[in-house]
Amino acid sequence: MDKKFEEAIVAMKASDAARFREILRRDPKLATSRSSKSHPTLLQCVVLDAIDSPALREMVAALIDAGAEIDEPLVASCSMDNVDAAEMLLDAGAAIDGTGGWSPLEEALYWRNLRAADLLLRRGASLHNLRIAAGLGRVDVMETFFNADGSLKPEAGGINWPWQGAREIEHSNLDSDVRRQLASKVSAWTHDRQSVIDNALLYACMHDHIAAAEYLLKKGAHINAIADGFDFSGTALHYAALNGHRAMVEFLLANGADPTIRDPKVSATPAGWADQGGHAELRDFLQSDVNRSAG
Repeated sequence: MDKKFEEAIVAMKASDAARFREILRRDPKLATSRSSKSHPTLLQCVVLDAIDSPALREMVAALIDAGAEIDEPLVASCSMDNVDAAEMLLDAGAAIDGTGGWSPLEEALYWRNLRAADLLLRRGASLHNLRIAAGLGRVDVMETFFNADGSLKPEAGGINWPWQGAREIEHSNLDSDVRRQLASKVSAWTHDRQSVIDNALLYACMHDHIAAAEYLLKKGAHINAIADGFDFSGTALHYAALNGHRAMVEFLLANGADPTIRDPKVSATPAGWADQGGHAELRDFLQSDVNRSAG
């Protein structure tokens, strides 16, 4: 972050809540100013980097009291499963469904932070698009996003992800090479019916909701699609494998999932993703399926 935040960050890293409050008392603008690099605000820095600090709640409270913007930090807290900070931000009036575009619940589901997702649902977060409903296995809600002829209603939503659109990426504090890579992906999105249901299929599979996956396949989702809306792009089988969902893996294979497909970012098969996720038995199962196919 910018140099002016340095003293506060030192206090944060030391879990020195008294010192942190004193710094804010001397310069309350630190709570409302934006940084030109790294974390955009001090509150966002705290919810991300001080998640294990015993002084977390005191520092979050100090920044809220000083007038810090709280909507973006709520999304950030859900990216880290920081439920203590998220609860405080909700209590302070942070927008539970976000301020347009990407929502806190989507952030929690994207990163598979289930405690944050549970908190948001208990506090009344809405299931306002197809990928959210798919990620929660709510087939009853998924059905409401389709017209009788099978077309998608506008409420199903388009493709989105934590970095949002080209404008948000361009104005972010991300490294220039990272901005270019993310913007290139966004520019390729079509937001058509096929890409939206393929995106939702990955959410269903990464969260182990077989009924939701089955529903989307019946609606025409491509089982071997490399879906839009992910930085580490992969198939539904990649994401089921990464998260150790054996029953989902077996379901996908039984319905034609190809275990030999390599993702476009690190060129790994679903077996490789299972290995990355620490699921050795599932890795071996997938590799044996590849070997059987080759034989």
